[in-house]
Amino acid sequence: MSEQKSVSLGERWRREATRGVDDKRLAAALELLPSIRKPMVRIRPGSMRAEMEGAMGSIHEVSLQVMTLPQKEWNTVVRVLRRSKSIIEALEQGKVPRAFDRLLARIVGEPLFPDARRVTFGCSCDLQEKPCRHVLALNELFARRLDEKPWELLVLRGIDLHGLLAKVRQQATDQDLPPLAFGAPEEPVLYPEAEGADLDAALSPTQVRWLLGDVSPRAVEAVKTRLEALMKPKA
Repeated sequence: MSEQKSVSLGERWRREATRGVDDKRLAAALELLPSIRKPMVRIRPGSMRAEMEGAMGSIHEVSLQVMTLPQKEWNTVVRVLRRSKSIIEALEQGKVPRAFDRLLARIVGEPLFPDARRVTFGCSCDLQEKPCRHVLALNELFARRLDEKPWELLVLRGIDLHGLLAKVRQQATDQDLPPLAFGAPEEPVLYPEAEGADLDAALSPTQVRWLLGDVSPRAVEAVKTRLEALMKPKA
C-alpha cells in the first residue's frame, strides 16, 4: 500500500479555486498574472484584494472574501496546543500543518482551510463568466503565495499568529494539567498529516476535557481497572 503524498496549502487552494473551470479559462487567467500590481495586493482578516492593469490603462479591482474563524473557543485551542510540540514548532516556523487544521475543526467547529463554497469573490470587470479570469488569476497568485508563505492563510482567517504563540508560551496558567503520559512530546490524538482524514467531527465537551487531562479520579480508576483486566492472562 503506497503512502499518500502530502498536498501543500497552495495546491489545495488551487484545486478548490479551479474546480469545474476549463483549461482555456485557466490559461487566460495565467496570462494575467504579470498584470497584477504586486504592491496593491492586500491580505487582511476576511479578505484579499488586488488591482490588475487592463487594456488601455484600465484598472480592475478584484477581491476574495471568506469569514474569519469564530473566537469563542480559542482559550481551549491555546491549552490544547501546549500539548503538541510538533504543531507549535511548525507554527513558529511560519508553517501550517494539517494537524492544526484538524485541531481547529474539532475545537472551534470549523477548519482553517475554508470550504470553497464559503469563499466569495468580486471583480469590477463586466465579463459574464463567473469566476472571471481576473478572479482566477488572484486565486492562482494566492496559491503561489501560500506555497512560500503558508502563514498568510492564518491572516486571511483572522488569526494573529504572534499573539497565539505568545499565549501558548504562557505555561504558568496550565499548572493544573497533568504531565503527558510516558513522557510523550504531545497527545497522540492531535491529528496526523495524512490526506483524506475526517475534519467534520467536532469534539464533545467530555472529549475536550479528556484531551486536556481534565478528568475525574473516578474515570481514571475505571480506565486503569479496565486496562489491568485486559492485561491479565486468560486461564
